[in-house]
Amino acid sequence: MSKKSPTIPPFSQNISNVCELMEAAVRDYAWSGDQVHRMDELTQDLLHKLELEGLDYRERAKVATKLQKCRQLRRAYKDTCEILEPLVQFLNSERGRNMMNLLREALGKTRKAESRMENRTYYPRVLRQDVKDKGAIQ
Repeated sequence: MSKKSPTIPPFSQNISNVCELMEAAVRDYAWSGDQVHRMDELTQDLLHKLELEGLDYRERAKVATKLQKCRQLRRAYKDTCEILEPLVQFLNSERGRNMMNLLREALGKTRKAESRMENRTYYPRVLRQDVKDKGAIQ
């Protein structure tokens, strides 16, 4: 019966999660910015539809409802951009890029250490001889 050593939590997963969070923030910021632009174009389409198409009351009401939803979505995307902007600006700066590189380097070293610990084996130096000598140390 072998005694197992206590399990060490995988710290590399936490470091990886931080890296992924930062990368997701940059992606979300860019995507939200694209969506703000898309909503601006949709707003123009809807306004031109109201202006130029001679719609009756019901059609105008439907377009106005679409316009309202469009503006609400645009606001949500714009708020996301505003919230993420300071972090993204930092991550795009030299210090931010340097921090991410150092974090990824630490992640690699941490994974390597965890891997070594997972597969380590100890080969006795003295006890192996004791078995041959039988009683050399009492």
